[in-house]
Amino acid sequence: MVSVKADHFSENIEPFVQKYCHRCHNDKETKGDLDFTRSQNDGDVVSQFRRWKNISVFISSGKMPPKDQLQPEIQESNAVLHSIENIMTEAARKHAGDPGIILSRRLSNTEYDLSVLDLTGVNIRPTRDFPPDPAGGEGFDNTGETLSMSPNLLNKYLGAAQEVANHMILRTDGIAFVPHQTISYNERKKYAESAIIEFYRQRQVDISAYVDAAWRYRDRRDNQRSVTIQDWAAERNLSGKYLSRVWDTLSESPQSTGFLRHIGALWEAVPKPKNDQDRPPQLSELTLGIEYGVRTLCPPLKPLIKSNAGNWPIQWLSKRTEIAAARDIYAAENLRDNALLNLGRIRKPEPGQSSPYSIYVRFDNDYSDRDGYVIVQGALISRGDKPPANEQQEKDHEVESLYSVLLQHAPMFADSLQFGKHPDGSELERDWFVVKSPRVLEIPVSVSMQQKFAGLNILLPCYLDIKNSADASVTIQHATDKLPRIRFTTKSQQLLFSQGAAAKELAASGAKICDTFPNRFFYVDPNRGLAAGFHLVEGFFRDDQPLMQKVLTDPEIAQIDALWQELDFVTESTETLLRGFVWFERSERHVLHDRKFDFLRSEDPLLVTDAMLTKFERIYLEKLGTPAKPGSLEEQRRELEPEKPSERFDMVHGFFQSIRRGLEKQKSLLKQAEPRGLADVLVFAQRAFCRELSETQSIQLRSLYADLRNSGQSIEDSLRGLVVAVLMSPDFCYRFNDTPQGKKIYALDNMDLATRLSYFLWSTLPDPALLSIAKKRDLTRGNEMSVQTRRMIRDPRIEAFAREFFGQWLRFRDYLENDPINPLRFTDYTEEVRQAMWEEPVRFAVHLIQSDRPITELIDSDSTFVNGVLANHYAGGIQQSYRTVVDNFKEELRVTNTPLPDAQTLASQWFQVAGLHEAGRGGVFGMGVFLANNSSGERTSPVKRGFWTVHHLLGQHFPPPPADVPDLPEKESETKLTIRELLNEHVSDSQCALCHKHFDYLGLTMEGFDPIGRFRSLDLAGRPVDNLVTLPGGETAKGIPGLIRYITENRKQEFVQTMCRKFVGYALGRSVELSDQPLLDQMEKQLEQNNYRFSIMFDLMVNSSQFRKIRGRSFVEEKR
Repeated sequence: MVSVKADHFSENIEPFVQKYCHRCHNDKETKGDLDFTRSQNDGDVVSQFRRWKNISVFISSGKMPPKDQLQPEIQESNAVLHSIENIMTEAARKHAGDPGIILSRRLSNTEYDLSVLDLTGVNIRPTRDFPPDPAGGEGFDNTGETLSMSPNLLNKYLGAAQEVANHMILRTDGIAFVPHQTISYNERKKYAESAIIEFYRQRQVDISAYVDAAWRYRDRRDNQRSVTIQDWAAERNLSGKYLSRVWDTLSESPQSTGFLRHIGALWEAVPKPKNDQDRPPQLSELTLGIEYGVRTLCPPLKPLIKSNAGNWPIQWLSKRTEIAAARDIYAAENLRDNALLNLGRIRKPEPGQSSPYSIYVRFDNDYSDRDGYVIVQGALISRGDKPPANEQQEKDHEVESLYSVLLQHAPMFADSLQFGKHPDGSELERDWFVVKSPRVLEIPVSVSMQQKFAGLNILLPCYLDIKNSADASVTIQHATDKLPRIRFTTKSQQLLFSQGAAAKELAASGAKICDTFPNRFFYVDPNRGLAAGFHLVEGFFRDDQPLMQKVLTDPEIAQIDALWQELDFVTESTETLLRGFVWFERSERHVLHDRKFDFLRSEDPLLVTDAMLTKFERIYLEKLGTPAKPGSLEEQRRELEPEKPSERFDMVHGFFQSIRRGLEKQKSLLKQAEPRGLADVLVFAQRAFCRELSETQSIQLRSLYADLRNSGQSIEDSLRGLVVAVLMSPDFCYRFNDTPQGKKIYALDNMDLATRLSYFLWSTLPDPALLSIAKKRDLTRGNEMSVQTRRMIRDPRIEAFAREFFGQWLRFRDYLENDPINPLRFTDYTEEVRQAMWEEPVRFAVHLIQSDRPITELIDSDSTFVNGVLANHYAGGIQQSYRTVVDNFKEELRVTNTPLPDAQTLASQWFQVAGLHEAGRGGVFGMGVFLANNSSGERTSPVKRGFWTVHHLLGQHFPPPPADVPDLPEKESETKLTIRELLNEHVSDSQCALCHKHFDYLGLTMEGFDPIGRFRSLDLAGRPVDNLVTLPGGETAKGIPGLIRYITENRKQEFVQTMCRKFVGYALGRSVELSDQPLLDQMEKQLEQNNYRFSIMFDLMVNSSQFRKIRGRSFVEEKR
């Protein structure tokens, strides 16, 4: 018990209480939950100082004793108030700065989650299924008074630690934590594969962009002539390496032969750019010409993956390699001397609007100047898209000879085609005709043809005449109504003989085109990503040779090589492929059903040994009929040689050799990764413990790792075991200080002080900068605490303070989990609206703190922060203000030449908007989350809104309501009375009025806003809203602006005192004690002297004795 003078209580307080208070507040009748018989002396006043503070407020305000009871003289009231104040002041001064009892405690759920986020870089939120933390102290969940550890919760902590460990993966360079668990093969594949795919995605090669850049470089201005092609590419975020290649090819093309000659003509035809945005049609024609060359000269795109279980995996692995290696190789096999032209379906005539149209077919000399002759053999009209294979198809497809159709519907055109005759005078089949290039055919499609043949295709089987066109080259192109300007489109067909002169002329230019413009720079399957397995045989295939050789810089090549190595390492791809191959060959292809293979099992750990592989390979080769030469066991370990050389032997032996190399590399990488991984976990532990590991801790962790490895666990699983051990250590999951021996008050050491500061401001671990200062013992020197505090406030992690301190004090932190609104009643109340409402006060508070604004702006600010969703929800003036701010933002981007974000991204951005008072809002009172959180599901609640204002914001305390209080209607529409009238009836009972008279009127000022925070002039029953109230002094206030004016003019000090008390309680993680009163007094005084700026509170707090010191162990024992 605190020892103070005993005469204050007996001389002044007890007589006053007996005379004026004892009748209603005794051990028999405890109105307001107050029993004065529990206080016997000055010490009781000190130990119950909160209660006696409230008693002082009631006496000084004249609220007690009640008006209908015996009233004390002013001198009597002053005397008792003076005695209470003297008792408390004497006790506070005597123990001023006492750090108080700071109980050891576990981390709160929020602290645990944020600490794990800091440790891993991943937002795992392992406590999401934990029970909510109970509040204690000043109403916060960061106090040892409530954060105990039960056996059930201990199990949850173990599960949480294991979950975090399951997000760890062992890489070649150590451990990493990823957003998803990495236990299964698919999870590990997802991790490593996504990094490679993202690398490729960021380096997509857009041919048109490079052609555009090369063209602009060609015609660059005189003052740009010194710019290199590398710098030109860098300015456009393009590969300098590849742009140089494109530039060389295009700039040399006019002097080239073959196809490049045509590209050169298109290149020269592109006029100079008029401006940076100019893109003349000739530029698009050039790009189309290049794309045509790629399609006709480079290898055709072939599938890399065969999912049919009947395929032979080894053969397809070899074919994949061949396909990938030929992406930039000229493909002479593409050359064809025939093509089937499908001119499209004949249009269906529209009633009353039909008219004839034409189909054009252009025959052009292509890669040579020699005329070409194309024989169209049996042109026809058919419902099918190719000639019929038999008489039944001919009937089903309604096939008609084009010759006969034209004779009936376009005889003059039919005559012009000279059916049955070759220009050299020789005879042809009756329905054949010859076209000599260059020529354009205009096939007329009359209305009668449309009526009879609508929906049927016109097919032209075209063959290059070998007799007269052996060295010619012809490009055929068709279009309806009008031919395009250029010859090279997706519908163009090229005809030439592979052994002719045109083909030989084409080879050199074709090789150049394919070398510059490969058919693919890399390949990622749209459905399977990088996976290239067979049925259930897992595997990967790398196909990026053109990208590597032509586009990437050396550092980028090293980066992608490392990413592929990482994929192979974390998925153990070689071993996985081998085991899958054995399973596949045994269960699907039945190749391994021979008794000779009985020793083979896909799950056998020895499968990956060299002896087993050699035995497997020899028997497998023998099974396939291409055996290796016999030899001793020692000889077998050398390079196998075939008895008879064969492609199949090379293929199979190459497969097994690649498996050996892969396994050896995996073994080597694992040997390198193990010590790195162990070192990383030790660093992880050091960060988790917020200090360097002691020698004992390091030995214990290393011994545990050795035990796990000796028990048969893998390297990675053993490292995960260490992570679990670290997270389960009290050094991580508990907050306690190294309490010194002794009876005095001692300074916290620098490391403990750094941890206290970090968890106060960020609810998480100290960052490296703070730890570095603390390690050098500089944190307690000079004004370093203030310097670090200001730095940490500027950090985005201060959001945790805004969310945890203001969220718990003002009761909105858990709004998303405990939202009282019935969403079925308010269809506009979407998840996006809820989220935005919840974020608004956090962003607002962060702004006030980081901008060092007055704390009073919490109640009277004329601005807030909204995104598009919240602005639309609030509507009115706030929505208009938001639109103005966004328009200004767009203009700033335009002026600075900054790309404008898309509409969805822009709508998600937050902007500060003003004009709250004009919109009937202001400070926190007009924020949707507070209006909704203090509503009753389907109606507003002036009682809840008023109580929240007076109790939480202004700190006034009230006894709990009686158990038999009747509820108000759930819906405003269920009663003929207004909310105000219902409240008047409700408080007609004097016992109810005793409390309700203090806050109902304040809640009524917010009636201009519905249950979800939208402005309204009518209530939900269609009655006019009445938000005009009479204040205690007799004056009136209307709406939230009136409420703000009343509080700032009459009750600002209550708000400041409440916030200071809450702030100190949150910072210290305990209840505010009487010994804290001098600090609170100083804080209130300095706030008033410094325009109530936030920095005053932070600076005083972190430099206070309470924050920077700790009681000695004997001191604690004495006080207990």
